Amino acid sequence: MRRSLLLAMSFFIATAAITASVSAAEPSLVGMIVPPWPEGLKSNTGSCVGSGSEPGQVCARSIATLDDAEDRTLKLLASEFVDRLGDEPRWRITDAVPYPILRRDELVVIATCQRDGIDDAGLIAIIDTGAVHAAELEMLPATRWAMRLDRATGKFVRVAPSRVRCYNEGSTE
Repeated sequence: MRRSLLLAMSFFIATAAITASVSAAEPSLVGMIVPPWPEGLKSNTGSCVGSGSEPGQVCARSIATLDDAEDRTLKLLASEFVDRLGDEPRWRITDAVPYPILRRDELVVIATCQRDGIDDAGLIAIIDTGAVHAAELEMLPATRWAMRLDRATGKFVRVAPSRVRCYNEGSTE
């Protein structure tokens, strides 16, 4: 019991310290053009969020992770395409939200979801891969959290999870 309490307290303190350090840095992230990233931060994954089919619209915005040097995801970032530096695209960060705390068997899915049955690359949601028969399903419902990148404003907006389902990339179909 005592060991469990100490572990829980250590986890809470570590999480609070990470959150505080990133939260303190967040105001400087919005409006920043990346890469280069602030020291100790990077992005491990992201996805284009198009606003149309014209060449300049296909990847006009993106959703990406903000990760620390130990590959812990801290935030989800919304950004708009600015230019290229060699082969690397550069982005202006337009919004940032905390990365959700996940429960056992939960995953955050970026850009492979539907809202009201329509594909929308601007969606992010939590799915439960441990749900009964989840491995057999092509799509899983969002469980308790979903956001959408508003292409006009570049800001994240909440979406009712009941309206969202995501492709199950781990399905056996």
